[in-house]
Amino acid sequence: MCGIAGIIDLTDTSTARASVDRMVSHVRHRGPDGTGMFKYEEGVRTILGHTRLSIIDLSASGNQPMRNSLGGLHLTYNGECYNYIELRRELGEPPGGWRSETDTEVVLRAYECWGVAAFRRLRGMFALALWDEKQQALVLARDLFGIKPLYYYRTERQFVFASELRALLASGLVPRRLSRAGLMSYLQTGSVVSPETIIEGVRLLSPGHYMRVEPGSDGMLQATETSYAGEWLGNGDAPRLSSRGEAVEALRHELSESVRLHLASDVPLGLFLSGGMDSSAIVALMSQVASKRPKTFSVVFAEEKFSEAVHARQVAKKFETEHHEIHLTEQQLFEMLPSAIVAEDQPTMDGINTFVVSKAVKEAGITVALSGLGGDELFAGYPAFRRAVRLKEVARLPRSLRRGISSLGGRVWNRSVPQLKLWQLLASDGSPSAACAVSRQLFLDGEAEALLHDDATFLQSASAGLVGGERMLRMDDPVNAVSLYELSGYMANTLLRDTDCMSMAHSLEVRVPFVDSKVVRFVLSLPGAWKLNGGRPKPLLHDALGSLLPPEIVNRPKMGFTLPFETWMQSRLRDEIEMAFADDEHYESMGLAAPAVRQVWRQFLRAPQKVGWSRPWALYVLGRWCAQHRVRL
Repeated sequence: MCGIAGIIDLTDTSTARASVDRMVSHVRHRGPDGTGMFKYEEGVRTILGHTRLSIIDLSASGNQPMRNSLGGLHLTYNGECYNYIELRRELGEPPGGWRSETDTEVVLRAYECWGVAAFRRLRGMFALALWDEKQQALVLARDLFGIKPLYYYRTERQFVFASELRALLASGLVPRRLSRAGLMSYLQTGSVVSPETIIEGVRLLSPGHYMRVEPGSDGMLQATETSYAGEWLGNGDAPRLSSRGEAVEALRHELSESVRLHLASDVPLGLFLSGGMDSSAIVALMSQVASKRPKTFSVVFAEEKFSEAVHARQVAKKFETEHHEIHLTEQQLFEMLPSAIVAEDQPTMDGINTFVVSKAVKEAGITVALSGLGGDELFAGYPAFRRAVRLKEVARLPRSLRRGISSLGGRVWNRSVPQLKLWQLLASDGSPSAACAVSRQLFLDGEAEALLHDDATFLQSASAGLVGGERMLRMDDPVNAVSLYELSGYMANTLLRDTDCMSMAHSLEVRVPFVDSKVVRFVLSLPGAWKLNGGRPKPLLHDALGSLLPPEIVNRPKMGFTLPFETWMQSRLRDEIEMAFADDEHYESMGLAAPAVRQVWRQFLRAPQKVGWSRPWALYVLGRWCAQHRVRL
């Protein structure tokens, strides 16, 4: 896993190299094993930068940017292609032979042979930029689920890109202006919904898309973004199954194959083992397909009641893993907090827990870690799945009646945020996307607007750029619709993004076997009812792998790795947060109404459990991030 950066520059200045140098320096934590740069000035000035985290073929043969054997193509690549051995055989030997054992060279050769059609064939996670000398064009691409990020900023005569938004800011070419659309998105969800970002003019390349950048006939740069995914979610090549039992057997095979492919590594590899069903399932599969005894890592909290150490030990014992317990005290966790906030590439209300675990695992000597992320999205692990099914029944009532009940309930019974969400959900259109959107909402309808300056122009501008649920494919099956919404929404915009930046802050690569194109395509081809069968947690995953796991793991209630923010914000962090919220000028410079910000804080202090810690925390993190990066509206 690596960091990439680069530029196409049609200006008459000679500052492009310095800009790329700064960007590469700011993503060095993503690839501490080496740096490289390619500079092209025979036509369109183009510079590609790279920082390397060596995973496969640790020799200098894997250094980047990499040039193809025939010449004319140059690649800077951040990713892992898990089917690269299969593709290598299919592609055949290039002129002059293979020069490395890397997946990078296979990706380069695949593009040389198949063009942009190659991207759909890559089974893995990636963000890449490829300079084509013959075409005088830069091609960028991102994996199907957005596991790896790719940010860009463009003007008529310059196009800059990088693995991190902070690197773009460091280039000196991007104005440090807060995006209105990004700000509204953050207030609504606690993260910024792609392709928007928190910085005006900076965008994320959409998952499953490629972009071609080249000079137009007018001498200005043109950038065209295109989906390469096609109708990949259709059932075209999904197996035709006649029963749920057949589906269970086929799922076990698909998951086993995905885990096997995700184990490819020439450096120490381990697994985050929380003791929950998802990570335990990955351990069970690793024990069957790995050539070495699996290494598992659990973070143990001696001072916290939510520790899952006992459950993790049960799994490690059953599968005889080389188990490591990393003991952390509340004081140690608290001391990591400032560094974790600094590591955020965009402001987010989440992600601190991943920073903590990644730091501990990296210090234990691991470079690659597998994670159970994606299990909840695929196998109906969230309350929104059952909520969507119930909502579909409730939606049969006239909407006018539901709105009336909602209005009455909101006036009479509105003592907590969950209760307010209930009434908002009742008044919705009853769609699966509504069930997800309300569940994931940070500030409810009207509340986000109240935090902004009372400026109609601002509100109109902010709302115009919002994206999200409307992009979800229409599906009649509410369970599968929720899966798709969660995969493209919360998972892509929060979980994967936070996992990437927080793990790469420690030069740790995290792989997610559940978030695999073949696995996802297969699971979404199955009837949603099979995933809620019997009222058990994640019954489809349970039936596929539950027999391998200890009964205590399969049947226990779901727990999450949650830091004690609610307690900290009323004790250790209280003075710091109050001081931050007292800076009216700073919050006003971000387009927020300072009195409304303080009101959110006061409401939390009066009733922390009813209001929730995430609301004031999100506002605090936003203020810290903007101050750190000198960003204003």
